[in-house]
Amino acid sequence: MHSAGASTENVREMRPLKRQRTTIVKTPPVDIEFQDLEYSVREAGFRAAPKKILSSVSGKFSSGELTAILGPSGSGKTTLLNILAGYVTSGVTGTISVNGKPRDLKRFHKMCAYIMQEDLLPQLMTVDELMIVAAKLKLGDNVSAEQQRETVNGILKMLGLESCRQTRTEAISGGQRKRLSVAVELVNNPPIILLDEPTSGLDTVAVNNCIDVFEVLAAQGRTVICTIHQPPASVFQKFHQTYFLADGICVYNGTISEIVPHLASVGITCPVTYTPSEYIIEVTHGNKECSSALSQVIHNGKSNRKGMSDQYITRRGVYEDTTEVKLNFNFPTSFWSQFCILYARMLLQLSRNKAGISLQLFSHSVAAVLLGTLFFGIGNNAEMALGNFFFCLAVCMFFIFTYLMTPAITYPTEIKILKREYFNRWYGLKPYFLAVTLQNVPLLLTLGILVILVTYGLTYQPVEVTRFCYFMLTGILIAIATEGLGLAVGSIFNVANGTVVASAIAAPLVILCVYGMGYGSTIESYMKVIMGISYVRFGVVAAMTAIFQDRGPFDCFHEYYCHYKDPNQMLKDLGMLDASYSINMLALGIYALIFRLIAFLAIRYRLTSQFSTSTISNYVNKILEH
Repeated sequence: MHSAGASTENVREMRPLKRQRTTIVKTPPVDIEFQDLEYSVREAGFRAAPKKILSSVSGKFSSGELTAILGPSGSGKTTLLNILAGYVTSGVTGTISVNGKPRDLKRFHKMCAYIMQEDLLPQLMTVDELMIVAAKLKLGDNVSAEQQRETVNGILKMLGLESCRQTRTEAISGGQRKRLSVAVELVNNPPIILLDEPTSGLDTVAVNNCIDVFEVLAAQGRTVICTIHQPPASVFQKFHQTYFLADGICVYNGTISEIVPHLASVGITCPVTYTPSEYIIEVTHGNKECSSALSQVIHNGKSNRKGMSDQYITRRGVYEDTTEVKLNFNFPTSFWSQFCILYARMLLQLSRNKAGISLQLFSHSVAAVLLGTLFFGIGNNAEMALGNFFFCLAVCMFFIFTYLMTPAITYPTEIKILKREYFNRWYGLKPYFLAVTLQNVPLLLTLGILVILVTYGLTYQPVEVTRFCYFMLTGILIAIATEGLGLAVGSIFNVANGTVVASAIAAPLVILCVYGMGYGSTIESYMKVIMGISYVRFGVVAAMTAIFQDRGPFDCFHEYYCHYKDPNQMLKDLGMLDASYSINMLALGIYALIFRLIAFLAIRYRLTSQFSTSTISNYVNKILEH
């Protein structure tokens, strides 16, 4: 619920909009026209017939106009917007042209800002900090910090966000989040702005504020198109152009004033108790005969019903410039600049996550003390020699389950933000992935060294710098490899499925790791190959060789005969006598690289427009999501 005070504040914030129409940078006009667009998807099941979402729809959206795509749920509104944005390309037939020329998708992405329905904003950053990051990435290395600041200040002032510029993104209101989603995309002044359900979840005041913003953007010459579901009359009247869909066909294309005459042309009278938008949606919902009749009148969108007066009103005040939009297909920032900006942003977010850092510090400290207590003093005791193997295994298990589950749970949310920023060309995937790879390294090193230092000391392992460093490096590399595996899982699956898959992967890795314990010298050759699948095995072997290889005899305190007084006997029984620390660490490092490569390829595939539309992914998604 929104209080009256909050609503009043929103109104006060938005008052400057009307006065600033002529002071903000305008853009050359870009018109979008599409002809006979069709799109079908194959539902789950290999024998399922394709389901047609759009059926030969046509239309034209002009610069300087605020256009609304309306229709009942399932009519194809978001699908049409996704196709126009280039977010969906596979399975689409028909033509799309920009300023009368066939659309070049790479060029179009440089001109277009697509703002999705979800308010996908990075958390733990203030509004001002997020805007500065957007300015650094989108304006480029050649724009001074003063110019970037001036651009940010102008946008925040125009959108009424000055009062919350020092507020964190997770603490601002819903209306402010919507406007901030628009603000970050305005930094590079795109001539085309596409918005999917920008008013969903907002109260009437916030809805009016957002539409006022879109009006201003259109008045500056931009092509502003948004999907919207049954807007109130006060909001509906602000749109210059409307495009109604029903059952995948266009039932109306034109200005608001012509909706009632359009309905009358097929014998439908709009009651005075209805707004035209409500009534046309009501009469076409589930009524294919009515939808078909209305569609035939306007030739499925090819005809535009625009009154004579509307032809002059809708484009009044628009910046009339026939200059072709000049674009640089390269990113305005270099690879290194993108990496530095993104890495600085990630470290800022990490440092502000006090609860997360405290929880990790607590869990690592408790685990270190518990492991050290459970295996206290066993380091040089021949009677408890096998306890050292279980100690190494326990340390490895801690790193595995700690660093496997965290990215598997958290990254599915992060990838949604990545998709928006990457699609709107904030940065390239390679610098982003490098920043993600190094994001947790400082904290991982600090907490990993803490665990190794405490457990190594409490278990009375050899006081040798070389052995300690080797053991520590083993634990750190296991953590890094496991984090890569978790990132790969989080890149492919959603949170619920990722949790299950991560656990299912960890179990066989552990089983293969301990296979052959006690009769290592007689392990079958084929099983040695299978055991190589488990990177955990390489980690445990590396840890054991770091501590026990080339070591003197253990102490035998209470027995005349201690079977494992010679450490080599224990290594032999475990199948680790001839193991090489370097080779096992190399294998562990290779696995770490493989997991990162899988994560990178999975992310890159998810960022392609074909990901959500290919037959295989649709089938798999149906299985995994239900």
